[in-house]
Amino acid sequence: MRSKFLAFGFLLLALVGFSSGANATDMAPEYLTGNWVIGTTEQKCGDPDAEYFLYNENGTFEAGRSNKAEAVGFWQIDGDIVYLVFIASGGFFQDIHAELKEYENRFDSFDVKLIPFNVEANRFEAVGVLGDETNKGIAIRCK
Repeated sequence: MRSKFLAFGFLLLALVGFSSGANATDMAPEYLTGNWVIGTTEQKCGDPDAEYFLYNENGTFEAGRSNKAEAVGFWQIDGDIVYLVFIASGGFFQDIHAELKEYENRFDSFDVKLIPFNVEANRFEAVGVLGDETNKGIAIRCK
């Protein structure tokens, strides 16, 4: 289940990636606020299978698919890192629901660090760090 959160959320690639494009120091909280579609490749807003993040101005977020939140939590930007605290139940994830049915009414929290790079007006890449796991992802702003 830990790697599932990394698919949402997005060390080594980021450190190399900072040399090209903008980095997280260019990312203000106002930039991140809004709806983003995420994945390991370019995704399309509105695709029913696309995963999304909705970052709210008050420092909360929801993440999910098909207009169903699979995780909620809190976010903040500090320096070059976006910190996320996920609150979720493994039983909420559509693609692994059957495997994690025993977690259906159990909620856990997970701390994730996102290290953004190649930050553009409506798109950025990031590496997510959860414990000793890392995963690279792409986020595209939805209008």
